Amino acid sequence: MKYIIETYGCQMNVADSELVSSLLISAGHSPVTDIDDAQVIVFNTCSVRDHAEQRVLGRIANEKHRKTADPGIKIGVIGCMAQRMGKRLMEIESGIDFVVGVDQYQHLPSILADDEPCGADTLSMDKTQVYQGIMPHRQDAHCGFVTVMRGCDNFCSYCIVPYVRGRERSRPINDIYNEVKSASEAGLRDITLLGQNVNSYQYDGYHFPDLLRKLNDIESLWRLRFVTSHPKDLSDELISAMAECSKVCEHIHLPLQAGDDQVLKNMNRSYNVDHYLGLIDKLRTAIPNIAITTDLMVGFPGESEAQFENTLRVMESIRFDYAFCFKYSEREGTKAASYKDQVPEDERLRRLQAMIELQRQITFDKFQEQIGKTVEVYVEDFSRKSQDMVSGKTRDFKIAVLSGGSDKIGGLSLAKVVDATAGTLICD
Repeated sequence: MKYIIETYGCQMNVADSELVSSLLISAGHSPVTDIDDAQVIVFNTCSVRDHAEQRVLGRIANEKHRKTADPGIKIGVIGCMAQRMGKRLMEIESGIDFVVGVDQYQHLPSILADDEPCGADTLSMDKTQVYQGIMPHRQDAHCGFVTVMRGCDNFCSYCIVPYVRGRERSRPINDIYNEVKSASEAGLRDITLLGQNVNSYQYDGYHFPDLLRKLNDIESLWRLRFVTSHPKDLSDELISAMAECSKVCEHIHLPLQAGDDQVLKNMNRSYNVDHYLGLIDKLRTAIPNIAITTDLMVGFPGESEAQFENTLRVMESIRFDYAFCFKYSEREGTKAASYKDQVPEDERLRRLQAMIELQRQITFDKFQEQIGKTVEVYVEDFSRKSQDMVSGKTRDFKIAVLSGGSDKIGGLSLAKVVDATAGTLICD
């Protein structure tokens, strides 16, 4: 059958879609890029925020007409939303034919062949599942995601991930090595290692710094990145490995979430502001030109105006290169959803806008500081605005555009920054 996968949410879902695609291709199915050609429509979903789930439900409702015209078309939901809601999804939206959780993707070929009903086992949690030995079907020609571990043991009070992704389990180190080597030899020279808590990776005596050092020796690999790091697991050894490994890029995504100790405690984040600031100092001492990005949340239950302003002061002190800013979203099944002192929605929105405006100015200033510097750009495609320019990312994860044609795509270019916006370096 011809299939298409629509992916929502984080990079882990992008990687999972590539894994699912590989499973379907191995079973004889064919991917298509136009939904009008698809006999199977798969929605790979996110449950981190309610908005993400509502967006998927809206998309499914929009596509139900296809089943009226062709009853043979199948619509399925996989990913975190499938795991969280289970068969309730099929009750909420009658157009869904199958629902498969994050640890049971191997059942998809049988479901499509009608050999296996969409039973409870397609939603069960597998404490050992890491999809060992499966080479994903890559969707990008130049950059790749490689999952090194699945699940999370942190149980932040606002987060649904441990309940839908299960507990932490790491892939065999040689399995990761072989996948990264294969991907880079195929032309994906910029690889991002993925995990809900990537720096807690451990397998058979190997820890995350060991993994970075091993992958750094792959000749065909040019750049190595990783997300997402938890501050409690950012060790001195890991910082040293980042500084030592020439292919590990000068960038780290280190979620702060809040700049107030009591709010962090209520979030069950397992660190305080001073600890986080100490990590920033260590990172900038070991890697002076490192770019630091983060996640920030406003309106967590009980957050006062003074506590919110503490977060703004920490932002001004650290000066993140970029921050993903969100308002708190209640998630059924998490501890924080039961807290009584929920911040009113209009106040959450006001705080979010103030945070975004502050970070936008900081990001603009950080990009302006790059003017006059020479940067290394891994060119990935033509610029969206002109076929006379190409676009790519710097080692510190900033988008850059420079003059050039197709001969530059897929290669490294040194370019001087002559101007900058709040999101793009403009090079000569």
